Order: sequence, then structure tokens, then C-alpha cells
Amino acid sequence: MGDVGKFVMTLARLEPSLSCNIIPIALSVENSSEGTDKGLEVDVEDPTLKTNTEDVLVTMSDTINKIDVANDSAEKEIGDAIEGADAVISCLGNRQPSMERWCALGTRKVVSGMHTKNIRRLVCLSSMGIGKDFMKTTPLTVLWAVMLKTCLRSARKDLYGLEKVVRESDNLDFVLVRPVGLTPQQPPQGSCDHLVSKPAKGTNSGLQFMLAKSDAAAFMLGEALAPTIHSREVTIGYFTTFLPKPVPASGTSRPMGGP
Repeated sequence: MGDVGKFVMTLARLEPSLSCNIIPIALSVENSSEGTDKGLEVDVEDPTLKTNTEDVLVTMSDTINKIDVANDSAEKEIGDAIEGADAVISCLGNRQPSMERWCALGTRKVVSGMHTKNIRRLVCLSSMGIGKDFMKTTPLTVLWAVMLKTCLRSARKDLYGLEKVVRESDNLDFVLVRPVGLTPQQPPQGSCDHLVSKPAKGTNSGLQFMLAKSDAAAFMLGEALAPTIHSREVTIGYFTTFLPKPVPASGTSRPMGGP
């Protein structure tokens, strides 16, 4: 299980505003290095966040469903596991150079399982650099684009396949979430901003290149609980320039970026 998925699981327990019932599923492929363990650790440097998260993961370990997406029965197993759910959060979008590539396969099985149980809402993790991500061109974004076309070209192909499965699925209310760089060093800010189009001139200049994994998870969980983005992609991160925004009504949280 990836760290973003683990944070989705634990935030549903730890964050009152995101509280909900979670059905955790660890998808894997037999003999693959990706997803073979239930994942009771997270790779973050904040010691308190790490401890709190891992303590909750331990309490949830016996409830995690492990499913091999390469099995013919995977679609039925996933469907049976998610029956009665209002939404599905899929965090298969790995971008690591050493990992096997089965995100498109896993997403196909997830979507098929959703169809069997008439579940429409899907919040799906992808990556910056896949399609139009609305990022301002910088040396880092250029470098990432080059990496996706060279040493990470298998990841790029798999993630394009993942998005194709989602986009071409009938009767699916989806959002494809493309985070900027997810790093263990980035401290969480409690929320993040998002872009669904290029920033207009004179407004926020774009997104920083790094994002805390827990903030990415919070955004995805929020979109599952109270959808605001439908049938399209979104890039998430922190604005590089913070200009005055409309003051929220009393008692509301910081507004996320984008229209």
C-alpha cells in the first residue's frame, strides 16, 4: 500500500472533519514488489505524524483486504469488498523507478468492481506531468517531463493507461488527482491548493513542486466525502504566491485554490 492511501485510511480516524467509515483494500500482483505488504509504516520525517499514523494503521491491520489484481476473481473480490460504499479512493499511481507497472490493470479491476455494485464516485491518484497539469513551466517541471519520457517512461505509460481506463468508463463520476512531488521531508500544512486551469495573469503564479503526502490524502478524502470536481483532472499542491483571497465565512476552513 502506498503512503497516500495509508494517510487516507488514518485521516478518516484522526481528523474529525474527514471522519467516515473506511474499507481498506491492499491491491497487489503476486511476486510483485509493489503492494505485497499490508503497509503499517509511512515514509515521512515528521515524528509525531509518523507515530500517530502508524499507531492507527496497526489497529486497522486486521481489517485490510488483500486482493491480487492479476487473479480472474479480482473484480468480484473488489466488488464484494466495496459493496455499500458511497465512493472509492484509488491510490495506485506509483512513480518510483524500481516498481512493476500494473496501475492500469489495477484501476481496470477497481472500476469494474465499482460497476458491479453501482458505485459512481471515484477519486483516483495519478501524477503531475500526465496530460495537461496546468503547472507553470520551470526547470523542475522540465526535468520531470524529461524523466517521465526517459528513465520513468514505463511509469508514464502505465499512468496514461490508468487515466484512459477512468476516462473511458461509462457512468463514472471521477476526479483524476495529479499531485506535485510527494516527499517525506515536506511538513503538512493541513490543506492544499488545486488547479483545474492555467492561473490567470496577475493571480497566483503556480504551485510549489513539493507536497506533503498527508495533505494529498486529505484532498482526496475530501473529494470523496463532498465532491466539488467532476469528470476531469486536477493538479494539487501549494501556491507559490499567496495573494489576497476572498475572506471565508465565519467558521469555515481555508479555501482551496482553483476555480
